[in-house]
Parts: sequence; structure tokens; C-alpha cells
Amino acid sequence: MPAIRYQHNYKSVVLSDKNLHLKHPLLPAFLKDGSLVYYPFGGFVRREVLTYEQYVKLMFISAFSHTEEGSAWEDIASHKVLGVFIKGEYFVVLSEGKPIMVQ
Repeated sequence: MPAIRYQHNYKSVVLSDKNLHLKHPLLPAFLKDGSLVYYPFGGFVRREVLTYEQYVKLMFISAFSHTEEGSAWEDIASHKVLGVFIKGEYFVVLSEGKPIMVQ
């Protein structure tokens, strides 16, 4: 399962599907109207299964790993990550197992 590293209050927090039951900080995301809104992390979702969900730009995600152990982190700090808002949570959108970068 994939994992992301998120910057929160000057420290890194690793978020993955495995530790969703733990209390996590809220992730910030820009909506289409430009407003910044915070919601909890819900996990990962493949782009192929999405239909009419609301897309957002997730902020402060600094790295991505293909495994929960984080053996090899890929630096993505200079990009915003495509996310989707589903049932009160933000999900990272994956394409071919990697997060989608947006401007």
C-alpha cells in the first residue's frame, strides 16, 4: 500500500491506509474557487474508479512511497497533488500507482 509524507507544524507525518484509524492532522486543499479548506485524510483512490467527485489540490505533501514502510521516498514537495473529496475526507488520486501532480 502507498504512503505519503505530510508536513504539519514543522514535522513530517506519514499517512497510509494502514494507519487511518489513528487521529491525523487535517490536510489543507485548494478548491476550484480558490478557498483553502481542511479535512481529514481518507486514503488513496485510483483515478479509473472516479466519476463525479469534487477534485481538489492537496497541499504540503512532501514525499510519496510505494510501500507503507517508506523504504524509498520520492520527493514531491515542489508540486501540488491531485485529490478528491469523498464523504468528508480527502483522498489522494493515483494513476498507475503514483499520485497525480497538478499546477
